[in-house]
Amino acid sequence: MDKSSCIVHCLSLSPIFLILGLLSATGNSQQLPRAATPCLPNNPKCYFERFANFKIPQVEPLKVGHVRKLRLVDGKEHEMVTTAVYPPIFDEECDHIIKLAKDEGLETSRTLMEGIKYDKRALGKNTKKNFDVWDLNEDGHIDKDEMVRNLENYLDFTPDEATLLNMYSTLQLDKDQDENISFEEFKERDIAEMAKLITTVKKEKPQTKSRHSEQAWIENVSERSDSIIAAIAERVQRLTMLPMEVIKASEYMQVVSYGPTGHYNCHLDSDNIQPNKPCCHILDSDNHCRMCRFATVLYFLDNVEDGGETAFPVADNITFDVNEWMRDSENVCNLAKNCHKANVVVKPEKGKAVLWYNHRVDNATGWLGELDKYSFHGGCNVRRGTKWIANHWISLSEDKEEDIKNWIELDQYDEDEKQVSESNEADISHQEL
Repeated sequence: MDKSSCIVHCLSLSPIFLILGLLSATGNSQQLPRAATPCLPNNPKCYFERFANFKIPQVEPLKVGHVRKLRLVDGKEHEMVTTAVYPPIFDEECDHIIKLAKDEGLETSRTLMEGIKYDKRALGKNTKKNFDVWDLNEDGHIDKDEMVRNLENYLDFTPDEATLLNMYSTLQLDKDQDENISFEEFKERDIAEMAKLITTVKKEKPQTKSRHSEQAWIENVSERSDSIIAAIAERVQRLTMLPMEVIKASEYMQVVSYGPTGHYNCHLDSDNIQPNKPCCHILDSDNHCRMCRFATVLYFLDNVEDGGETAFPVADNITFDVNEWMRDSENVCNLAKNCHKANVVVKPEKGKAVLWYNHRVDNATGWLGELDKYSFHGGCNVRRGTKWIANHWISLSEDKEEDIKNWIELDQYDEDEKQVSESNEADISHQEL
C-alpha cells in the first residue's frame, strides 16, 4: 500500500494550531454525518435542520510527535505527525495546478495598502511628535536602521543601504551628510516628493516591498471547476471534517509564483471580527469587506533550489506579548532577511502542505471565534530557483445563520447555471438533428 507522510506544526503551548485536519477529533468537535440526500436550495429548512447542532471542528494537538494514520484516498495511507503536515497532493496534480495558473495568467501580487496616496499619508506630518515616533531609541536622531524599520512598518518599503542613501541624496534629506536625520532635517521633508520617489522605487525594485510574487486564481468547487481541483477540494473536506458547503463557499484557490528574491513578510490571512463589516466570501458583499478565513491549507507545488521556506515567527512562543510584537525589536517579521529567526520554518517540498487555523472556535456559538495572532506567517526569500505554492482558504463568518443562507444562495446559483448549460446543450443537439 502506498504511504504518504503528512507534516503539521502544532502550537502545543497555545490555543491555536498549525495543523492538518483529521478524520476524527477530540473535545467538542465532531464529524458531520454524510447526508444520504444532499439538501436542495428549494428546501432551505433542510440546511438549517442538518446544521442545527453542528459545531466547527478543530483538532487537539495532544503532544509533539504524536502520529495519526488516516486514509483519504482508497488504497493510500497517510500519516499525520504533530510537528509538520503533508496533505496528499501528488506530483502530477502539482504540475497541473501550475499549468492552470499559467493558462489563467499570472499578475503581480499586491498588498491592500499600495500607491502614492497611501505612502504620502503613511509618512505622516513633519512634527516633533511624529519625529519622536520614528526615533525608536529616543537618542535625538533617526539613524539608517531606524529609517528602514519605519519605512518598512509604515510604507511597506525595505530599501537596501545604497537605495536609502540615494533617496537621502535625491531628496536632500541628510543635509549634513552624516547618515542620520535630525529633527531639523526631518521637519524639512517634502512629503509629496518623498512619497512619489518611494512609490517609483517600489515599482522598479519590487524586492523592496513586503510581498514580491505573481499570482492567479483557480475556481475550486462548482459545476465549472477543473476535475483535479475539485478532487483536491473533496480531500480537504474529508481532512477538515467540514461540510462540503463550507468548502464550496470559500475563495478560489490562489496559485503564487516566487522568483529569485521573491518573498512575503509575515502577515495574517484573516481579519479581526467586525460585525458591521461583511465577510468577503458572502455573496453580494461589496469591496469594503473583510477576510474571514477560518483555516489555511498551503500546498507546495514544486521543489525550490534554495530558500522559499514558510515560516511562523511566533509559533509556540509562550512569552508572546502583543505590544512587544508590534515593536518587533528583532525584526523577525521581515522574513526576507530573518527567515531563520522564526520559531517554526517549513522547507518547501513538492507535494507537501501545511494547514493551520487562523481563528479559534467560539465556545458559546461553536462557530468562528476571535482571530489568533499566533498564526502570523510568511514566505522566506527565494535565493535560487522558483517557488510555486497554492493557498486554499476555508471561509466562515462568525454568524452560522448567515453562512447557511450563503450556502443556499450558492447552491441555487449552481443549480441555475446547470440548468442553463443543459438547456444550451439540448438546443445544440436539436439544431444538429
